[in-house]
Amino acid sequence: MKLNLIISKNTNIYINLAIEEYLLNKDIRDIYLFFWKAKDAVVIGKHQNPWREINFDSEYIFNVARRISGGGAVYHDLGNLNYSVIAPKNYLNSDDIFDIVLKALNNLGIESYRNYKNDLMHKDYKFSGSAFCIKKNNFLHHGTLLIDSNINKIKEILKINPAFNTHATISKPSEIINIKEINNFINEEIIINYIFNIFSKRLKLKTQKLNTCYFKDNDLIEKHKSWEWIYGRTPKFSIQIGDNNYQIENGYIVSIDEKKLENKIKFDFNKLTLNV
Repeated sequence: MKLNLIISKNTNIYINLAIEEYLLNKDIRDIYLFFWKAKDAVVIGKHQNPWREINFDSEYIFNVARRISGGGAVYHDLGNLNYSVIAPKNYLNSDDIFDIVLKALNNLGIESYRNYKNDLMHKDYKFSGSAFCIKKNNFLHHGTLLIDSNINKIKEILKINPAFNTHATISKPSEIINIKEINNFINEEIIINYIFNIFSKRLKLKTQKLNTCYFKDNDLIEKHKSWEWIYGRTPKFSIQIGDNNYQIENGYIVSIDEKKLENKIKFDFNKLTLNV
């Protein structure tokens, strides 16, 4: 067994999410520690409703993606470093991974702890959220690390719309802080090195660095870019717009005012509200 370090230079959200899923799907015998960033993207949890979680009226331009793990919505920019650990599920667990990441941060002078929601906190401020996925014999633990993100932008884009009647997972926003506000000398290279070194010492495994080109899967990239995955996987919900009540399943309007449609219509919240 080896500890493999992968650092992605690609900032395309769909490519990096596809790499995670590629590794999770494989019959792996090693541990993979994968660091990556994404440019201007909102990533929702597997069981979330994008229309409820995202402020599509924002002035900002961004991509929308759905990940394979649960949890809440996260905004990604180049100030947000993401770490992903993919391992055989009986070899590592989240307690081990949190312990390693927290030790690295505290060694860097970032006084931090894990709260009951599995967020990493500095005092009363969140700088890291995490999510998890198990598939067959493999385990994925991934998390964000806000180093120097645009916090005002995050707050503007991640505004929950309460109009939706849904059983989808609802994000629970927290007050957030950048790690650079805690220690201005910190950068992503330092954090990567500290986390990797502690992983290596703790696991006592032979290490190697791998290029992301070994894990490119065009089918998975297309899946993560697709409307069917991002919007079509939304749990069914209903919404009242004007005098009409819409029932939506798999991203399609299936009935209006309890009258079933012969031909389903793709749900577009902005178009419907414009017509009111």
